[in-house]
Amino acid sequence: MLTTGQRNARAALDAARASFDALDSAVPPDEGASRLVAAWMGAEEALRALAGSATLTGMALVRELRQRNLLTLDDAHALVDFHAAAERAATPGYAPTAADVAVARASYDTLSAAVVREPGIDGYATGQRAAGAATAPPSTVSPNPAEPVTDASTAGAAAPRRNLLGALLLGAALVAVLGAGAFYFSQRSNEPSELATGRRAYAAGDRATARNAFSLAASEQPTLAEPHIYLGRMAREEGNFPVASEHLRRAVEVEPGNALAMRELAGYLLATGQLELARTFYERAIRLDPQDRTALGFMGCTLFRLGRPDLAQRFASRAGPGSWQQCLQPAPMPGAPAQAPPPR
Repeated sequence: MLTTGQRNARAALDAARASFDALDSAVPPDEGASRLVAAWMGAEEALRALAGSATLTGMALVRELRQRNLLTLDDAHALVDFHAAAERAATPGYAPTAADVAVARASYDTLSAAVVREPGIDGYATGQRAAGAATAPPSTVSPNPAEPVTDASTAGAAAPRRNLLGALLLGAALVAVLGAGAFYFSQRSNEPSELATGRRAYAAGDRATARNAFSLAASEQPTLAEPHIYLGRMAREEGNFPVASEHLRRAVEVEPGNALAMRELAGYLLATGQLELARTFYERAIRLDPQDRTALGFMGCTLFRLGRPDLAQRFASRAGPGSWQQCLQPAPMPGAPAQAPPPR
């Protein structure tokens, strides 16, 4: 039997159906982006109804439903991808891809199943099975025939065999460790030399050489975020925001677990006045690297501009002194020059 929350969520999802159906239409990029955002807003209304909350949004809403076992792990992953696609679509100039549309439509199917599923079907049952396994009685199966129980007369012969087995296992473990180390260093040796060239040139202020080196590294290793991070950072510093957006979004796409990529995209969003999105990506960067002082400091700057001075000061205190402190000053008098530096 459906709960009240499920019935309300079903109704909200039905109301949002038109937004999802409109995603299939061939429209200009800006119209496609607005339709993708509208579809997420409809999905979010259904999620809020399911949670019985009028205030939770975005990933906080998905986490809440997951913790209450109203979403399965697969449901949550699908909705995280959909939310990320909607955030990209909210970036000015972004043209949704076929993959973005596919993620959105898959999320509609995910939600359609979630709002009629018996609550707790995923997490609770799994937890019960795990608990049952943990408290199962000891096995009554007889000992391994290959290692028969020995009496005192055979114990002396069994001990060398056990020692030999232990030595063999230790040797196998050492081989595995050495093999893993060799793999790690071989991976490091495969790093494009252009990355090192680009880093040195960027540090020396030779932007032309750095740009060429990072562009070559990006083409040779398309799954690396670092070349795109540097290219996006340089474009942002030069005021070329469309190019910065392109590279930084690409960095996040190829390495979603890269804290620096999240921080740099947040810096671009802050520099272009997209404060709510900047807050989201600074939050992700801090979650990935809680000790990143730059992310903490500019999270404070972002919150200050969003009208949250108390919370902003808490992040700034965690970050300590830095260039972000200039962002935390009261607004200048009319006619005074702005003092906010670009985030790094």
